[in-house]
Amino acid sequence: MEKDLKKLTLCPPISLSNVSDPCQDIPELKEEVKRLIQLLMNYSVSFFITTKGDPSFLLESPGFITYKPKLIATTIEGTSEMLQLLSPGAPPFDARIATVRKLSNLGIDTVIRLDPVFIHLFQALYGNSWFSKIAELIDVFASTGAKHIISSTGKLSKKRSQLGGYKSTSTWQRVYKVIHSQSPRAAKIFEQEYVYEANWSGGGYRLRKDLRLSFHHKIRELVEAKGMTYATCQELSAEESDSRGIPHCEGLPLPFAKKQANGKFKPIPGCIANCWVSCRGLPMLPCGQPELISYKPLTLSSLR
Repeated sequence: MEKDLKKLTLCPPISLSNVSDPCQDIPELKEEVKRLIQLLMNYSVSFFITTKGDPSFLLESPGFITYKPKLIATTIEGTSEMLQLLSPGAPPFDARIATVRKLSNLGIDTVIRLDPVFIHLFQALYGNSWFSKIAELIDVFASTGAKHIISSTGKLSKKRSQLGGYKSTSTWQRVYKVIHSQSPRAAKIFEQEYVYEANWSGGGYRLRKDLRLSFHHKIRELVEAKGMTYATCQELSAEESDSRGIPHCEGLPLPFAKKQANGKFKPIPGCIANCWVSCRGLPMLPCGQPELISYKPLTLSSLR
């Protein structure tokens, strides 16, 4: 990571982690994550952590609590019963809620990812009252001090991944089996309503768009009524689903940073993570690099 930082002139917000959870209760992992976070703070760059676990071990790092810009996003896929079905190896519902509340009380910017939401599993467990269960979740989330909610209804693949020399079940199959275990009828509807959809971020099986739009509009209304903001992050366009006025789907400012003469970075005022939205049409760009105004992923060469 330090080698990469030394190569950059501009540094976008650093994400930890989109693939594996950086806050698992593994001593060696915790030490490595602490080392990485300290490095990012030393270089003064933006970062955000996405986890189902407890990042409290990072509170031991000097300056972590007051360091900005950063945010911590805790993934909570549903109710306590749903977490037992979807992520039984991760901390339970009450532990995740307690973590968000603890961090918020310390003044750390917190986000909750209600992600992915499988509405057919809600229907299988709670029948006609399934949406009221989601409304109850939003009430609980608001009580934690979280400022922003990110949600999605999932993007699933029917391709089986290759693990250890044999083919595992696909993500679509795993979700189908969980729903079917609670209600064959709900699983049948899931099968009908998750359809293949091509997308610039990658094709996959998604909840039918009209149903997706309706769901997100209802959730956004609940979230905003509690004084929080809402976004969907790639599932729909920001115009279709997100709260107005937020800088990007993470909801809170996470600016690009520019390298200074001493090798450290300094946040660029007005240069937030989503150049495609915030900089289009500006005569003078905060970072001075018009090639960054694109919906496509950033390339290393454009940041040097």
